[in-house]
Amino acid sequence: MPKIKFLAKLKVVTKRKHLIFISLGVLITGLVILLYWGVNHPNELGISLSNTFDLQKTSSRPEVINILVLGVAGNGSRGALLTDTIIIANINLNKKQIAFISLPRDLWIRAPHSQQEMKLNALYLFNNNNKSDFTKAKSYNLVQEKIEEITGLKINYVIVFDLVGFSKLVDALGGINIYLTKEMIDPNLVNPHNPSEMFDLTPGWHYLDGATAVKFVRTRYAPEGDFYRMNNQHLVIAALRDKIIQLSNVWNLMSWLKLYESISSHYITNLDFNTLWELFNAIKNIKNNQIKYLSVTNRPPNNLLISSSVPGIYENATTSVYVLLPRSGFEQYEGIKQFITDSLNN
Repeated sequence: MPKIKFLAKLKVVTKRKHLIFISLGVLITGLVILLYWGVNHPNELGISLSNTFDLQKTSSRPEVINILVLGVAGNGSRGALLTDTIIIANINLNKKQIAFISLPRDLWIRAPHSQQEMKLNALYLFNNNNKSDFTKAKSYNLVQEKIEEITGLKINYVIVFDLVGFSKLVDALGGINIYLTKEMIDPNLVNPHNPSEMFDLTPGWHYLDGATAVKFVRTRYAPEGDFYRMNNQHLVIAALRDKIIQLSNVWNLMSWLKLYESISSHYITNLDFNTLWELFNAIKNIKNNQIKYLSVTNRPPNNLLISSSVPGIYENATTSVYVLLPRSGFEQYEGIKQFITDSLNN
C-alpha cells in the first residue's frame, strides 16, 4: 500500500493521542441555536415563515435528509484537521425519526479519484491539500463522496466543527449533566495543549463544563477504545438536546444571539439559514424513543470490521499502524451498507 506523502509534515501521533469531541451536539444546538427560539417567537426574530421552504408540507422535499458532521481538533492542536468525529444525522421526515450513525476514524480507505490510501480521518486533510489552518480548510467534497460510498446514504449537507467551538458551546449553555452507570477512569488523558493528566468520574450524575466535556468525549481508556468514545458521544448528544430544549423557553433572543456569535467562527457548512429553519421546525418535537444511535464497529452484535495493521504511513516511519478494515475486505462496504439499511428500517 502506498505511503501517504501529503502527511509527511505531520508529527507522528499514536492512536491513543488523537483528539476527539462531540460536534454532533453542536449540530443540534450551535448551528440551529436560533431556530428553536424562532419557531416559538417568529415575530421577535423577524422572519416570515410563510416565505420559507416548508419541509413538512412541500411534496418535492426529500423523505430523508442526511447531514454529515465532522469534528476536528482545530488550530493549535496536534493533528488539527484530522476528523476524529465522523457522524451522520439521518433524519426521516415522514417517519419522524432520527438516527445518529458513528463511523470509526481508523477505517482504512482509498481516497476518491486517487490511489492514495489512508485512515478515514485523514481524508479531510487530504481534501484540503494538507492545510494546517482550519479557517482555510473549506473543501469536504471528497469526504462527502467517500461517506456516501461507505454507507450507501446520500449526503445532503455537511458541517465541520472544531474543538474550541464545542467547549464554548457547552459553557454558553451553562454546562450539561451526564449519568454514568460505571466509573470512567483514564490515567493518561492527553490534552491538546497541556501535559497528560488523570481523568476520573465516579458512577452517577455529573455536571460537565466545557473543559470537562471535552475531556469526557476524548477519553477512550477502555477495552473498546474508540468505540467507547463513540458511546460517550451519544451520551453528550442526548444531554445537549435536553439542555437546549430546557433553555428554549427561558433565554431571550439576545442570549441566543450571543451564543451564536461565540461559535460562528468555529464551523464550516453548506446549510443555509432557511433550510436550517424548516428542518429544525420539522424535527424539534421528535420523541426520544424515535432517536437511534448506531455505531459501525468490530464488536458484537454486528462485527462489521476487523482489526488490522499497515506499514508505517508516515514518511520515515518504522512501525506499523493500527487500522480497521471491512470484514469482507479492503474497500468492500456491502456489509456496512446492509447494517445501516436494516437498522434504519427496523
